[in-house]
Amino acid sequence: MEHQIHSGTAKLTLLEGGRNANQNIETTKTETTAKVFARLPSILQTTLMLEELLALFQEQTQGILGFDSFHFLHQGVCQVDSDKAHHHRCHYKLEMNGSYLGDLTLTRRHKFTDNDIKLLEDLLCLLVYPIRNCLLYRQALASALKDSLTGLGNRAAYESSLTREVDLARRHNQDLTLVILDIDNFKAINDNYGHNSGDRALKVLADTIIQTLRLSDVAYRFGGEEFVLLLNNTNSESASIVAERIRIAVSEILCHDGKRSFGFTVSLGIAQLQAEEQGYHLFERADMALYQAKQTGRNVTVCAPAIAEA
Repeated sequence: MEHQIHSGTAKLTLLEGGRNANQNIETTKTETTAKVFARLPSILQTTLMLEELLALFQEQTQGILGFDSFHFLHQGVCQVDSDKAHHHRCHYKLEMNGSYLGDLTLTRRHKFTDNDIKLLEDLLCLLVYPIRNCLLYRQALASALKDSLTGLGNRAAYESSLTREVDLARRHNQDLTLVILDIDNFKAINDNYGHNSGDRALKVLADTIIQTLRLSDVAYRFGGEEFVLLLNNTNSESASIVAERIRIAVSEILCHDGKRSFGFTVSLGIAQLQAEEQGYHLFERADMALYQAKQTGRNVTVCAPAIAEA
């Protein structure tokens, strides 16, 4: 039987469990339980990281609820304490102001009593607002690393990822290749068709890149009409194939501004990570290759030569 609890703007929906919805239950808190309720709000305010918050809630409440496993699921966040199957569970859907905050499930070997469920619901009312704050924080972080026009990662996201990818390539002795691409004569698009058409070209290019790359590859809008691709576990020869696929696909695009159609091309520069090379140097070599592509007539891909060993 589905049962709902409202606490201010928060709503808890018991989707699975044994609560008698028509029964008004008053629980008498033990000294231990009272201490948990007294300290839990301040403890839950110590972090804005969702995984840490859930771990704190689990740690503080396990002793008084006696659950054997703890499961939370929300848009890519999955916190599971145990994979063991148990016969009895309480499964709640958490909401606030009509916004979904996640599903939380507790299980154990013996049945949850009505008193247990009432106690759990009182505790969940303390958890809902901190979960909402953590989700808003995650959203803000994601927005800060995303280009609002194209939906790709922005320059800050690229710089963070480059450091990580270089470290992983070194640690696992794998190839890493960086590709820089730039729309040819982008200023002419803005001048001849207007800035809205320029924005349209950027969005179409971003979509074409996404459709061409592998799931493991990542694209970023570095700034203006310049984009950067990080291709892990990929050497320069394989990256050249990917780059050419993008270049040809872009050259076949027709954009429409409602009145006129226009096309555009891109030039690309490629560099593969060399021994002892830092991320900024890898970018500089790819950028130099891009400059050469522009100088040799545009709509072409140029691969930077390997660094000669001393």
